[in-house]
Amino acid sequence: MTMRWGVLGAKSRIYQQRLKPAFTQSDQHEVVAEASRHNGDESPYCELVRRSDIDAVYIPLPNSGHKQWILAALDAGKHVLCEKPLTLSPGETEAVFSAAQASNRVLLEAYMWPHHPRARRVLGLLADGELGELRSLRAAFTWPADDLTDHRFDERGAGALFDVGIYCLGPALLACDRDHEDVMATAIRNHLLVDVSMTGFVDWGEGFGSSFDVSFQAPPRRLLEITGTEGVLTLPGYHAPGPDEPSEIHIRLRDDTVRKIDVPGGNAFVDMVDHFAAVVDEREHPIFGRLESCRMARVIDALHAAAP
Repeated sequence: MTMRWGVLGAKSRIYQQRLKPAFTQSDQHEVVAEASRHNGDESPYCELVRRSDIDAVYIPLPNSGHKQWILAALDAGKHVLCEKPLTLSPGETEAVFSAAQASNRVLLEAYMWPHHPRARRVLGLLADGELGELRSLRAAFTWPADDLTDHRFDERGAGALFDVGIYCLGPALLACDRDHEDVMATAIRNHLLVDVSMTGFVDWGEGFGSSFDVSFQAPPRRLLEITGTEGVLTLPGYHAPGPDEPSEIHIRLRDDTVRKIDVPGGNAFVDMVDHFAAVVDEREHPIFGRLESCRMARVIDALHAAAP
């Protein structure tokens, strides 16, 4: 059965470059309607969510608009896939999931990394204890953003941690499957008090901690390294979204030898939208669902509080 989609914010870069091709490449999806604002007029969004020929809505709007249109789409009886961050606070995140539950509709955060074949293998290796007891995770997602008028630099996007923090925090959260215990962070903020760079540490308990670096100011870097008592796991190249072509996972063992694991390539965005359809059809359970999104919202909130 084909899932019929409507898109709010059809001019967004993530939709045009990533999700639109993903919907096209998969035979499970059809984009029926796209809507964009005109001179601030959001009536096209209202008209789209009310359409009877749409099953689900994808929302790649600036972050400050997520909650409003998630609720509008759910109220209209649509399933929702919304870009990360789902909302800008833990309370709002709980509220939109409660609305989805009340509407008997699926709501998921569009975090593509866990859906890539290499990421799935990484998480499987960790779950199987291949690294022993987890001790640390080091991650970075940085690039120099030159357009200071972009929504990421004001209250609409709300900064670097909200924009790309999930790529550094998500792997640790999924690896340990629990709430954080404590955080530390330092940030550089612009004149609107929006973080343009943040560095921090999260204590996940049981001797496992993760450090991260997110920035709109530093050279391009996407790093993921995971250390356990039996090995250190690294990924050649950018860890997110994951390569289209086959690649490797490297594990440096206690005797200093390196185990290389071949993994297939894939399109994490295609796998994400196919997973969404499977969750709607109750063929799969969410990989990153309500529990994980709420945990993510809480740790991001704590990090912002720690780096005023």
